[in-house]
Amino acid sequence: MKTTRLFPILMALLLGVLAPRGLAAQQDPSPLAGFVATVSRLWAAGDADEIVALAPRDGRILLDLAGEGPGEVQPRNAAAALRRLFGERENVSVRASRVTISGGVPLRGFGELTWIARPKGVTDTLSSVVYVGAVWEDGRWRILELRVLR
Repeated sequence: MKTTRLFPILMALLLGVLAPRGLAAQQDPSPLAGFVATVSRLWAAGDADEIVALAPRDGRILLDLAGEGPGEVQPRNAAAALRRLFGERENVSVRASRVTISGGVPLRGFGELTWIARPKGVTDTLSSVVYVGAVWEDGRWRILELRVLR
């Protein structure tokens, strides 16, 4: 009878030790940090097509660029909006400043880019935060959302 009671206790202890390790490995932010760094590099280069190529399988990205209001758009519309945004500004610097795993199924996370740019023909700079919402799909991170916040 003692063995019968002991088994569930041992199993609970074993699961308590192993479960956090599995969860930590599943939510390791370093792959997301690399993904956000890639988005930062593409943003600095003004490469709208490569940014849009990181969209989920359905190609749709939720965009909110410079206060235009959020809207889910098809890849060609997202690329056109990004080209227009990059065409209006000269990049001074872009750097990844924050990366967070949000959790959920499918796994989601986000990163923030600190973007310093100047409007073409102007010497004063503008500082913005670019929010990069991501989803884990087909074994890699994909851009689900892009928001430019001032």
